[in-house]
Order: sequence, then C-alpha cells, then structure tokens
Amino acid sequence: MAKNVDNQNKVNAGLKNSKIIEIQLEQLKSEGVIKDYKIDINFGHKEFKYKKQFLANFLIETIDDKFIVIRRSTSFRHDRAKIGFYDFDGILNHSSFSKEIIATIYLVPDLELENNDFVNAREKIKSKDYYSPATHLLTLSEFISFLEEYKYDVLQKENEYEEEDEKLKQITLQMSPIEKGSFFGKKGNSYELELVELFSNYKNLVDLKNNSKDLNPVFKLVINKILSDNSILPQDVIKIESTNTVPLLFNGGNPKTDIILTIDTLQSNTLRETISIKSTTKDRVSCHDYSSKDFIRVLNCNERLGNYLNLFQQEPALKSFNQFLTDDFSEQEFTKLLNEKRDVFFKWVLTGESDNLNLTVPELQISRYLLLNKNDEVAFYSMEDYISVITSSKTKKTFGTPFGWTYPSKQRGKRIQLKVPVIMLK
Repeated sequence: MAKNVDNQNKVNAGLKNSKIIEIQLEQLKSEGVIKDYKIDINFGHKEFKYKKQFLANFLIETIDDKFIVIRRSTSFRHDRAKIGFYDFDGILNHSSFSKEIIATIYLVPDLELENNDFVNAREKIKSKDYYSPATHLLTLSEFISFLEEYKYDVLQKENEYEEEDEKLKQITLQMSPIEKGSFFGKKGNSYELELVELFSNYKNLVDLKNNSKDLNPVFKLVINKILSDNSILPQDVIKIESTNTVPLLFNGGNPKTDIILTIDTLQSNTLRETISIKSTTKDRVSCHDYSSKDFIRVLNCNERLGNYLNLFQQEPALKSFNQFLTDDFSEQEFTKLLNEKRDVFFKWVLTGESDNLNLTVPELQISRYLLLNKNDEVAFYSMEDYISVITSSKTKKTFGTPFGWTYPSKQRGKRIQLKVPVIMLK
C-alpha cells in the first residue's frame, strides 16, 4: 500500500513539473524567445516505418531553427535513466533534425540533488568517465535558470542588432514579440548560414586545390590559415564540413564558438576547428557578458580583486567607479590585480576557456579562431594571434586591458559587459 502511495506521489509530482515547464515555454513563445514547442512527441528511426521508437517529453524549436530535446523523470535511477538516454541517442542519430540539436536535457526534481547516484553521474559525465547522450542533467530549478539565461542571450542579441543599426529599431517598432523574435532569428542566422554553406561547398575545395582565380576570397583566407596552422596541404584534404549547430553551455547561454569546421584528410585524420564570428560596423563589438560573480569564479579571484569587480558592476563607468573607491582602493591596484590574471582572463573573454562550470563539450564550445567582418571586409585570426594584436595595439586601455568596460542594456548593477576592439590587419 505504501509503495502505491509513493508511486502516485511521484506521478503527481511529475504532472506538476510538466505543467510548470509548459507554462515557462508558453511564456517564452509569447515573448518571441522560442519559435515553438511540442509535448510528448514520438519519433521514428529515419530508415524504418515505425513512428514511435523514441520519445521526447518536450521538443523546443528555437528562433534560429535549432532544437532542444527534453526527457523528464520523477527520479534518477541508472536503470530508468538508460531509457531516456536510449531516446536521446535515437533522436540524436536517427531523427530528421539530428544535425540541428543544441541540447539534450534529462530533467529530474530538485530533490535529486540529495541523491548520490544523480550527483555522481553528473560528475562522471563531466569528467568523461561515463558516456551520456544527454548534454545536460538538470533539476527543475536548474532548468528554469537555464531557460532564463537562454532568454537573456536571445534578447540581448536583439539589443545588439538594434544598437548596430538604428534602422532596425524602426523596422521592428510595430512588430509583436513573436514577429520580432522571428525577424532577428533569421537575421542572426543568415551570415552564419552563408559561411556554413561557403565552407561546405566542395567546389570551393576543388578551386583551392587548383589555385583557381575564381576561388572565394573568404574561403581561401580561412581554410589556408587553418591548414597552415595544422601543417596540412590543401591537396591532402578530402572533405570539409561546417555547421553552426553548437551545444549550449550548462547554464543555457551560448558558447563563444559560432561555427564548427570538420576537415577530413588523406591520412585518415579528422581535424575539428572552432570559429567565433563578429560582424559589425563599429570599432568595438561586444564579446563578453557575465556577472561579477562569474568573473570571480572563473578567475579564481582573491577577496580584494573580487571587491573591485563587484564595485565595477555596481558603478560600471570609469568616472563613477573611481568616485566610489575608498581611500585604500585605487584604479592602479585593480589594474595590477587584473594583470596577474591576464592569461586566464583574456582567453576566457575571447575563447570561453576556463569556465569549467559551464563548458559541457569544451572541444566544441571553446573558440580557437576569430572571423571579423567589418563593413563587408573580412579578417581572420587565431585567437592567440588576436590577443597579441589587441594587446600591442594603440587602442585605449581600461584597467590595463584592451577591452571596453561597460554594462549590457537594462542590466546596470547586474552584469559586466566587455567590448573588444575590431582591428582589420591585412
């Protein structure tokens, strides 16, 4: 009898959690943050007629035509989790949209944080000791936070587009949130998709090998640089594939990588490289947007440096920041303390490296290269090269760094935003 009651309680809890998720997703849809979602949808293997092989409790379609797959459970047990993992594996490998999935989330109640099996499984998956087709093992509260961060990234990107081009504000002024989300989803995706098609086009590879005068200059610039850096000859390349489907961070945010290149060679080696894309008309472009708490965590700050970062978040302008410094604090000391973290700091800001809490697939999420497009002029760097470029440039330095320090729109006192100079070296 007691077991039946316990099972019924779990069913009720599962139904309640499902309703909470549905409410959250409906709100995101109405705000234009996601395109659509489906509940308890089945999928078949693309090579078989049976249509109910794999189950997703929720399927989220994003405004840039990517997918987030969710399987939920009333508790975490290895035997039960294997069922959900089987569904993930099938959807990831055999669904019609498998190449557009940016997260597979196995969702459990908050109480599972007290379950050692759940906690240990997360650690083993993160350390690569345990295979899981789930990119995220989350509790309900963590998932709500995940959606909040995802929403923030989407809306902040829209703000950046509007700041970049004043005309866009007028174009979208009369749009509903759903129409606006769709508009920016297509706009944000267009340049990346153009590059994905460019790099995946076999004719461009043939033109590169033949040193054709018709070779696309962006393809030539990017691929020659990557091949040279890896000591690969163009003649040894069999195939190049490209995608802008990059796994989301643990917190729901977007990683620094925008495009992943996969290069197959005659030597049966596969090279995978990651590229961050910055397209702008400005001299500086946003490259980093986190709370001071995250700065302190990733940089492993001492209390003194942490105090400076917290203060800048509250007073995110150089003049007001200095006005609020007490007698025993100074801009010079802040600069000195930041400089002691220089290597970790610069790499985190530009590549995403060292954010161990949020990196779920580091080899895909950490960006090794930077492609800049300024007024249709393109430059391409390794991240190491670009760090050297901006460090040695004569651009204004703030706190000893080449970045502009500010705050994101409507986020004063909540987050710190850094902007990187756009330098187009030939």
